[in-house]
Amino acid sequence: MILRLLACGVFFFVQSLFAQFGSIVDSISYYKNNTEPSFSGSLDGRYSYILGKSVDIYGLRLGADYKKFALFGGFYFTGFQSKSQEKRFSYFYLSGIGEYRWIQNYRWQLNQTAQIGVGMANLEFKNTQGESTYSDHIIIPVEIGANATYRVWNFLGISAGIGARISVIPGSYFSAPYYTAGLAFFPDAFPHWF
Repeated sequence: MILRLLACGVFFFVQSLFAQFGSIVDSISYYKNNTEPSFSGSLDGRYSYILGKSVDIYGLRLGADYKKFALFGGFYFTGFQSKSQEKRFSYFYLSGIGEYRWIQNYRWQLNQTAQIGVGMANLEFKNTQGESTYSDHIIIPVEIGANATYRVWNFLGISAGIGARISVIPGSYFSAPYYTAGLAFFPDAFPHWF
């Protein structure tokens, strides 16, 4: 009996996922055809890991906002240096980003992002004699994540998110989870005389 109930629950859950996917495609199509896009830009900072050490990833994204979804181009960079100075890595990449807004009202915004990029990883390794070996790798990071924002006041909110990044080409040490946490500013709430 319990197995049958569990099987029915899984069946209905899978069916709702397929129905939701159709809803996403329909809403993107509707807003793309019926909404004039507005320019959108933001700084995009993330916390991630390289070889188990916490690193900051800095980015800038610019693009078109269609209210329910947005399309961005982004530039990202980060660096890593081990405590013993034996490893030094730097990463630069450009990304195409798609963002879908599951919930968007005055107080809450829940987004899902997917992005794919291309860039370079510069890796330096020092051996025990202090000699350096350099290598450059092409990186193709694929990222997917979710972000929630809560508007505390009309111009300021808090934001947090999680995601995962996979480097399609191995050997760059760039695959890792990431998370975000910070403040969100809403410039549309400021008076027009600013």
